Amino acid sequence: MQRRRFLNSALALGLSAPFALPASEAPVKARELSFDVVIVGSGAAGLSAAVSALQSGARRVALLEKAPLLGGHSILSTGSVSVAFPDSETGERDENIERFVRDTLEAGGPESDPELVRLLAQKSYDAVIWLIQLGVRWNLEPFRAVSSTAVRNISTGSVRAGYDYVQTLLSAAKRLGVDIHYRTRAEALLTEAGRVTGVLARDPRGEPLRFRAPAVVLATGGFTANPVMRRRFDPRLHEGLRTTANPEGQTLDGATGDGIRMAEQIGAKTVGMAHIQLIPFIGGRVTDYAGAEVWVNIRGERFVNEEERFGALYEAILKQPDSRFWVITDSQSKKNATFGPKLAKGAVQAAANLEEMAQAMEIPEAKLRETLRRYNEAVDRNRDDLFGRTVFTQRIDTPPYYFGEERFAVHFTCGGLAIDTHARVLDRAGKPIPGLYAAGETTGGIHGRDRLGGNSLIDCFVFGRIAGEEAAAAPK
Repeated sequence: MQRRRFLNSALALGLSAPFALPASEAPVKARELSFDVVIVGSGAAGLSAAVSALQSGARRVALLEKAPLLGGHSILSTGSVSVAFPDSETGERDENIERFVRDTLEAGGPESDPELVRLLAQKSYDAVIWLIQLGVRWNLEPFRAVSSTAVRNISTGSVRAGYDYVQTLLSAAKRLGVDIHYRTRAEALLTEAGRVTGVLARDPRGEPLRFRAPAVVLATGGFTANPVMRRRFDPRLHEGLRTTANPEGQTLDGATGDGIRMAEQIGAKTVGMAHIQLIPFIGGRVTDYAGAEVWVNIRGERFVNEEERFGALYEAILKQPDSRFWVITDSQSKKNATFGPKLAKGAVQAAANLEEMAQAMEIPEAKLRETLRRYNEAVDRNRDDLFGRTVFTQRIDTPPYYFGEERFAVHFTCGGLAIDTHARVLDRAGKPIPGLYAAGETTGGIHGRDRLGGNSLIDCFVFGRIAGEEAAAAPK
C-alpha cells in the first residue's frame, strides 16, 4: 500500500518516470471492462461529453472520477457563461459572433487558435439551447462578467450556478445510462498500433482496471493544483500560492494535470502551457459581475479600471505598495456564494459607515471619502476620467459597506492539449491521435495567454458536446 501511495502521489505531481515493483511483489492482473466511450473527468466538460455521446448513439459510456464526488471545479463555479446571442430585433448573430471572436483573440493573442475560437462563438448559443432542453433554467438577462469585455454573459441567476449545471448534466447522463466510477484514478492511456484503445486506472481499493473502448475523452481539467507542474512552466508560481478552488488549503483540489500527463506520454502536443491565470477572488471580492465594486490601494486611492482583464489587473496590482489592495462594495450589490463564508471568517468585514470602514482599513477617512466621492461622480456621469472604466451598475454609498483585503490565487491554466475542431487530440506533428479526444481546461489553443470571464464554461459545454459526439462515432 505504501508503494501504491507513492505511485499515486508521483502521478498527482505530474511525474512521469517509470516505477517498477520489486520482483517479490507480483503484479495484480488488471480486470477488463468494455465500453463504447470512456470519459475521464466529471466536470462540465466531462459530463457534457457523456450526455452528448449517449445522445449520439453510444450505448455503453463510462465516466471515471478520481474523487468521491462529481463536478470538479465546475461545481464550485459562480457560473458565468459567455454567449453570442442573436440580435433581439433581427435574430441575426453574425455581428455578435464576430465581436466574441475578436475579443477572445485579442485577449488570447497569437496563441489563440482562430478556428477553435470561431467554433466556440458559433456554437455557444446552440449549447445554451441544448442545456435548456436538458433542464437548465437560465436567467436570460445578459450581464458583463468580471474580466469579460461585453454584456454577453448569463447564468442561472443562482449563487451556485456551477452546481446547477453539474446537477442538470448529471441527471441527464444518468437517465441516458452512464456508468459512473467514483474514486477511480486514471493512470495511463492504452494503445495498440498507434491508436488509443482505453484507459488503465485504479479502483477505490487500488487494484488495476482496464477500461477498453475505441474512444477516450480526456476532461480532467487543468493543473492549477499541481505546484511542481506549475513551476515547470512558470517558475514564479511558488508552492505557497493557493488555488481559488481551495483557498484555505484544507480541501481536495483534483486539478493536477492528469489528462495532460497521460496524453503527453503517448506523444500528444501541448500549447500555451506557460499561460496560467491568477485572479483576485479569495479575499474581499463578493460579486461576480462588473460594476458593483471599487478597488483601492493601502493609501485609499483607486489605481486601475476594476473591470479590466485579469492579466492587466495583475500587472497593475504588482505596482502597488506591497502589492496590496482593498475591495469595497455596499448593501446594494448582489453578493455571490462566497459572501457568507468570507464574512464569517473575517475575510470580508461590514461597516455601518465610511468612518468605521476607513478606521478598519487604516486609511485616512478624508482620503477614502474623497476617493468614493469621485467614484460616485463617475457613476453618475457614466464616465471614468481616471482609468476609462465604462461599466457601472450602482453608486457605492449605501451602508453597510462590505470590504476586505484581496489577493491573487491560481485560478485557471490557459494551456493544455492541442485539439482540432473535432476535439481530436493532436500529436506533436499536428495530426489527430486516433481514438483520443479532449475538452475543457485539459485543452489549450482557445484562451491563449489570457481567458475572458465566462469563456471557460462555454468552452466546456461546446467542446465537451463535440467530443462526446465525435467519440460516439469513432470506428469500432
